[in-house]
Amino acid sequence: MKKKSLSFKLNVSIIILLSLIIFSGLYTIYMINKTQSFAQETGKSWMPSVLSTSKMSEGVGKYARRILGLLSTSLINTNEEENKKGLAEDIKALDKYAKNIDEYIENHKKLLSGPEEKVLLDDIIQKWKTYDNASREAIEINKKGQKEEAIKLILTKARKAAAELEEAVQKLATYNYNNGVASTEKGASLTSLTVMTMTTIIAASILIALFIFNLIRNTTKSLNAAIDNLKNQSVSTNEIANSLKNGSHILSDSVTEQAASIHETSAAINEITSMVNRTAENAKESTNVATGASQKTESGQKTMERLVNAMETIQESNNQLQNIAEIINQINAKTAVINDIVSKTELLSLNASIESARAGEYGKGFAVVAEEVGNLAKISGKSAQEIQALITSSQEQVNKILGLTKERVDEGKKVTAEAQESFHQISEDISTMASVIQQISDATREQEIGVRQISSAMSNIDKATQKSQVAVTSTQESSTNLVEQSEKLDSTATGIEILIKGAS
Repeated sequence: MKKKSLSFKLNVSIIILLSLIIFSGLYTIYMINKTQSFAQETGKSWMPSVLSTSKMSEGVGKYARRILGLLSTSLINTNEEENKKGLAEDIKALDKYAKNIDEYIENHKKLLSGPEEKVLLDDIIQKWKTYDNASREAIEINKKGQKEEAIKLILTKARKAAAELEEAVQKLATYNYNNGVASTEKGASLTSLTVMTMTTIIAASILIALFIFNLIRNTTKSLNAAIDNLKNQSVSTNEIANSLKNGSHILSDSVTEQAASIHETSAAINEITSMVNRTAENAKESTNVATGASQKTESGQKTMERLVNAMETIQESNNQLQNIAEIINQINAKTAVINDIVSKTELLSLNASIESARAGEYGKGFAVVAEEVGNLAKISGKSAQEIQALITSSQEQVNKILGLTKERVDEGKKVTAEAQESFHQISEDISTMASVIQQISDATREQEIGVRQISSAMSNIDKATQKSQVAVTSTQESSTNLVEQSEKLDSTATGIEILIKGAS
């Protein structure tokens, strides 16, 4: 029963209580009807029967007294005429009493309760007839003037018949009285049983009512505790919902700012990509120039070898040196462009590092790529500076060679030897420059790959940010709904509290 629900307990208790009330009502109605039937039986059957037997007994007594009176009158009165007159009146009165007794007997037949009472009544009828016949015989004898025989007959046969009749009437009266008392006792016993049953039902009803009252009291305590917990949970839920709502607003603003930063970073990455592509093109062009310069240096070495054999070709070699000076100037210009690109790449790498730091967790991968791009730019810048230093040195040496060629044509052999050595050094420097430019080209390709990876990562970050923005919007809506539901929960808790505890 402890594991059953409150509604089940209340329903079962109310059903039992209603069953007891209905049973007690039906039982009371039945017992009242039964008691009433016994009372009706006593009132309509036994009591009238007792009254009827009492009338019979009274009628027999009057009849017996009238006979004795009749005989006494005939003995005392000597006047024949008066005697006849008195005898006629006494006989008339006696007939009246006999008629009354017959009526009593006929009326009693209507009150018979069963065969046993009918036997008793038949016995009375038979003995009444015997008594009446004996009395009539005595009266007839008295009429003939045989007064002593008449009195003797009355005192013997009639008196005996009267005694037997009285006894029969008394038996019938006793029978009716006893049955009346028994019927009354049955009604009384039913009344006592009804009182006991109703007392038991009232006690059981009181116990069930106390159980229901205790159940309602315990349930009310539990409901009060549950309502208090519900109110506390409602307040806590409301606080959490408000905190979640505020946090979602802050997160929404942060995601919006992050999305703007990512868009700016994407634009910067696109610019870096464009500059890296230009750097790659310039590096490729520098490689071609360096290759041409290397080839021309080889031609210059061959020319210097021919210059050793024939000084008359110095003028032609001088022109070739001028061409080399121009090429070196071009290389110098290209190297300046590379330095400019490297500086801008370092600046963009720095900006990318800053933006990735703003992006937080989403920008960690981008920060690594930006740092690698910065390192490559530094390497490229250092190589470009070395190339520019070499080119400057080469340019100075070429100019010096040209001046010496103009001033010391006569000293051609000596200058040719020095020029051969210088061209050998130039050839090595150009080879070094070609190697450095190749490194720049490789680094530029790596930068291009890194920038592509950065661009792809930024695209993924942008998509993730968009998803986060959608999620934040959904969270914001959910937090708003949670606040509304929390307010409804608080309203519901207040309503239940008023329902259970009442308005304070």
